[in-house]
Amino acid sequence: MEEYAGRVLAERYRLPRPPADGFELVESRAFDTYSGQEVLVHQVLLPEVVSAEDGPDTAGDDGLDESARRALEAARSAAAIPDHPRLVQVFDIFVEDGSLWIASELVSARSLAAMLAERPLDAYRAAEVASDVLTALRALHATGWTHRNVTASTVLVCDDGRAMLAGLAAGAAQEALCGYDPVPEQVLAGGGEAESDDWHGPRSALEQERARQNRITVVGAVTERWAPEQAHEVHENWRLSPPVGPAADLWALGSLLFRSVQGHPPFPEESAAELVQLVCAEPPAFAEECGPLRPVVESLLRQDPEERPEAEELGGWLRSLIRSAPEPDVGVGTVQVPTDPAKLPVKRRRGELVRRRRKAAAAAEAGGTRHRRHARGKEARAGRPPKPPKLPKPAQASGPAGALGMSGLGAAPAGATATTAPMEAVRPAPPPRPPRPAVPAQPAAARGQRPAARPPIHEEDVVYRRPDGSDESPRRLGVKLLIAVLVILAAAVAYALLVMPHRGDGSGAKADRSVPASMPKPGAGKSDGKGGASTAPGSGTSAPATTPPAKPTTSAPASPAGPSLGPDFALRHDPAGFSVAVHTGWQRSGPNAQDEVTYAGDDLQLTVVPGRDRSSARGSDPVAYQLDEPELSDFRSSAWSSASGLQSLTLDGHPAAEGEYTYRNSSGQGVYARNLALLIDGKYHVVLVTGLDSQRAAVQQAFDRAVETYSAG
Repeated sequence: MEEYAGRVLAERYRLPRPPADGFELVESRAFDTYSGQEVLVHQVLLPEVVSAEDGPDTAGDDGLDESARRALEAARSAAAIPDHPRLVQVFDIFVEDGSLWIASELVSARSLAAMLAERPLDAYRAAEVASDVLTALRALHATGWTHRNVTASTVLVCDDGRAMLAGLAAGAAQEALCGYDPVPEQVLAGGGEAESDDWHGPRSALEQERARQNRITVVGAVTERWAPEQAHEVHENWRLSPPVGPAADLWALGSLLFRSVQGHPPFPEESAAELVQLVCAEPPAFAEECGPLRPVVESLLRQDPEERPEAEELGGWLRSLIRSAPEPDVGVGTVQVPTDPAKLPVKRRRGELVRRRRKAAAAAEAGGTRHRRHARGKEARAGRPPKPPKLPKPAQASGPAGALGMSGLGAAPAGATATTAPMEAVRPAPPPRPPRPAVPAQPAAARGQRPAARPPIHEEDVVYRRPDGSDESPRRLGVKLLIAVLVILAAAVAYALLVMPHRGDGSGAKADRSVPASMPKPGAGKSDGKGGASTAPGSGTSAPATTPPAKPTTSAPASPAGPSLGPDFALRHDPAGFSVAVHTGWQRSGPNAQDEVTYAGDDLQLTVVPGRDRSSARGSDPVAYQLDEPELSDFRSSAWSSASGLQSLTLDGHPAAEGEYTYRNSSGQGVYARNLALLIDGKYHVVLVTGLDSQRAAVQQAFDRAVETYSAG
């Protein structure tokens, strides 16, 4: 209580003493004298100049004008939403001394703005913070509310790493002060204080423009709070503009991610008026340093709110990115946490469990409970009488001494005493062991004599091990399981090597290669003069010789048009100096500035570049050329793309490379492309067929026909 010696708000919240007389209070800790706990109070000024309505003073009985009363009602409506673990709870809202005060819970956390002032976050940590903020926004959007105040100052990062979202009530009050209505219609329809007021925001284009100008003054240059649908100019048909909804919060989240990783906002924030114009007219800065977050940020900062991803889809992207985060590096800045050795886990030595089990069994036996696992050995030792001490043989084993030695510990004759004395002097007999408690009493006649037979042992008291080895140890079982796994892996590898098709053999050639091993030239199909008929791969037909190879002139002539193209394709001799099979009905265009000749039709497009680039400038590797091919620039610039089947091959003695590509165009549609780069006489020839992803079969067919029949010169 000593530190809270400042002013008292609402006769309840005691503030700390200000550090200076000119200190302006915006947000501070306070002590709630009613509940005895610390809270956080936030001040929202209520100036009269921000009113968007004309007319005389509309102050009521409570001394508040119309705009201040609307701000108070909007803040209280925002504070009435259900509590959520990711939303800061609001306790009280009141007006005092020309300001709106909001008392909320005091969270042990730092604002994201304070953390970014030290250093930016990495992409994976920023994704974790954004995932928590998105969870809070989804809970808020489910109630019909739009936050409108997602900034680096309202995102709080707790000591345990989780993030919380604050500022809902303050943002709603500021929106109401500017002239907007932040309260959702379902909240107004549910009853409450707002039922007596018919006002639901600006009623005309003039009021809308005044509210926009007021918002520029109140909110200021904060990129997160100026989505394009909030910053656009007011036109005559202003009611047809996109509404401010959940998409505006996703724009704010994208701008926050950009600021967290890049260290600066996506738009300059020197002036609020300039920021509003740039948001509507210019694209944001490139998110070059966002790394794996770049496609997420760029999709969130799109101008059209309909093109931004949904909250559910965005949550899936963030979770996938968080799961792929690498393990943190243990560097110089790592601090070793002191630990108590008594609390560390004890490393158990081998056999300790067995010893503990034996001790437990001994304790149970002493208490009257006997474990029958090792009963056989114990019963045998318990029923066996103690062995008599061994006596050395005398020097002369005659007379009564021999009788004594043969009798053991039995009753000795009277004259044996004089004979045993010298023997004991030579080597005294060890003292007899004390009798065990478990040994039953035996008659005197049997003492000193070894029993003829062991006492019987009951079968139920003995545990035998099966000779077939079914009762095996866990170690043997683990070894067998390991051997079984290795056998299965070896079988799988053998199956893959022997049965599955490969790229190089004939069984898998049809699946992996869509281009022939050679291409026909002009006049293909004629005999080569050496007895072999020319074949056209992929055409499915060839002209077999009707006479022996010694008479090639009598072989059936091939079609002068090369391979059989079918009724849907026709061979065209282009003025650019090449021949290629094109689908009937396709229209030709070009060549353009990049020497590209295009045939288009049926939502497909065939692009041919006949020898534009030279190998002296671009290298002699077709694979490397295809990776930097100008015709594939749309693939490389797409945020979502994939490539497969990229391989090098030889076509009619010329090096070539082919591949298939999938990407999204500027309209967001999936595009499937098949590309061939062929090096002929030091010049690169390109054959590219593109179409929608749903027309893969048609793209593949057109590509096969074009590659089979392409001829340069």
